Amino acid sequence: MTVLVAIYSPIAAWNIPEAVVAGLRARHPRHRFLHARDEGSIRYLKVCSVDGQPVPDEAIVRGYPLDDRWVTLTEEELAGVAPVLTRSIEIREFVDLHEIDPVFFRRPYYLAPDEGAEEMYVLVREALRRSGKVGLARFVLMHREHLAVIRVLGDTLVVETLHFPEELIPEHELELPAEVRLREAEVRMAVEYIRHLARPFDPGRYRNVYRQRVLALLRRKAEGRVPPGLAPPAPPRPTPPEELAERLRQSLERARAERRAA
Repeated sequence: MTVLVAIYSPIAAWNIPEAVVAGLRARHPRHRFLHARDEGSIRYLKVCSVDGQPVPDEAIVRGYPLDDRWVTLTEEELAGVAPVLTRSIEIREFVDLHEIDPVFFRRPYYLAPDEGAEEMYVLVREALRRSGKVGLARFVLMHREHLAVIRVLGDTLVVETLHFPEELIPEHELELPAEVRLREAEVRMAVEYIRHLARPFDPGRYRNVYRQRVLALLRRKAEGRVPPGLAPPAPPRPTPPEELAERLRQSLERARAERRAA
């Protein structure tokens, strides 16, 4: 999708035609539910929970729970309050990236310049890079309004959509542990363990193991090989408090041994 990135200031406005490209791939192999007997695709009927009868699409409305009852809205009513669909991303503010907690980040998109917009693209990219700031933007995508940051990643401009504050559950609503008295020796061992495993972040060290196993299983079955029967691993049991110090000591010894071997 091509959009117009507009950066506004009291002095000037920069308009840059951009192509927005999704920055994520499908995490797992795509699948469909099939009938085991003949591999026919499974279809689902929309059935009313009151009378058990199928309901045609034209008789379906959206219902929202409000004050212990349902309030229904038609597509026309929703369209009347929907954000105006524009082909622009408006940046009206610049902030430091470290001020945005990672809990707000939702999904990345790449920005690539349209033909003839290369110079302005590079200008914005280098201005952001030198300033150390990110642009705070609002735009409409797929009929939804989004809050986002525009930042530099290597030589690319990235749009990272954000959660709005009201979408996040406040921390004070969580049931967190009460005050716990810790042994200083255990805290020191835990800190030392962290220091032994601390290293620069390298995403190449990590792979989606489950995805790789599913793909390998698919290939074996497609080739007619019977996959081995594998029992799911047992979930780990919580560490009892009386075993915590010994578990920390064992983990620290393993970390030291791995560091020496490396």
